[in-house]
Amino acid sequence: MMVENEWWKSQLALEIHDVLREKETRLPPFTSSSPQLKLRRFLVDWLAVFSEKIKSSHGVLHLAVYYMDLFMDKFDIDERQLYLVALSCLLLAAKFEENEEKIPTISTLNGYVHNLFSTAEFHQMELLLLNFFSWNLDLPTPVHFMEYYLIHAISPQDCQSGRSIDESNKPMAYTRKYVHYFLEIALQDHTFLAFPPSVITSAAVAASRMRLHLCPSWTPLLIKVTSYTWEQIAPCVNILLRAHDADEKAMSQQKAINAKG
Repeated sequence: MMVENEWWKSQLALEIHDVLREKETRLPPFTSSSPQLKLRRFLVDWLAVFSEKIKSSHGVLHLAVYYMDLFMDKFDIDERQLYLVALSCLLLAAKFEENEEKIPTISTLNGYVHNLFSTAEFHQMELLLLNFFSWNLDLPTPVHFMEYYLIHAISPQDCQSGRSIDESNKPMAYTRKYVHYFLEIALQDHTFLAFPPSVITSAAVAASRMRLHLCPSWTPLLIKVTSYTWEQIAPCVNILLRAHDADEKAMSQQKAINAKG
């Protein structure tokens, strides 16, 4: 998303947020029609590994997965080609999101798959993707709303476990970690594509506040900033919390198994 660095701190933050919200109303619909949908979770995890290797931002990974989702949704793609699609989406997202020095080369990406594809195949896929999106790669994802909503995620009037909070114990670092975690949950499950990106980010903030025992779960300030009421984000919040609880249960079971071993 080619917007000013740290735009959420600028005097134009409100206007830029409004532009992002307007853009998300024009996002293509996702129909869950891909015959390879069962491979999506693996591909997302696979891309996350490569994204970390090339030190991409969270925004690049989320945008790459969104490109991949929309493209897969319209075509029946050979499994070998899916890897080329995924890597090409990562390359395009990096070109759109990152500074030039952080954009990976084709040879770097190809090296991660043991040079499975030719440079020409990468170029052909890149052009195919560009034509598919009509050269409009400017698609907002939940990450694009994250910093703006995080600024307002905690209010002076908040209570934590029934006690007032102040600057000395303001749980912003934990809130940020939780929001990142919940956005990763949303990235891994195509169910969340039914929600606008700003709803997902709002729900991630609310779910984080709930897990940190902050009251109220959704503040008047966040209602004003996001323009979403609790009722509007609650369905997404509930899915995020169920996924979180399932993760916690799985971790507890694994710890019990390790303890017995």
